[in-house]
Amino acid sequence: MVIRQTDAIVGGLMAWQEDNHSVIEDVFVREPWRKRSIVKYLLTQALRYLKSHQLQKAILMVLTTNKSALSLYESVGLYMDKEEIRYFTKLN
Repeated sequence: MVIRQTDAIVGGLMAWQEDNHSVIEDVFVREPWRKRSIVKYLLTQALRYLKSHQLQKAILMVLTTNKSALSLYESVGLYMDKEEIRYFTKLN
């Protein structure tokens, strides 16, 4: 999903089916348009679309340090299920 204002991309997200659930990723709104409920609108529309395809669960991953995103996601009905730990190593 993408929202535009004339030729400018304002925000968007990706949502798709994976087995019997759905995944939402790459949620963004560009700086000049933030704090206008655009992300909330995008998520609401994506969840409505996914429900219309009889999907039972939507998964969205976010950094636990992103407090504003956490409260926004909870406001549209998402809730914390698990925390993920990622390991990295330098290869140089």
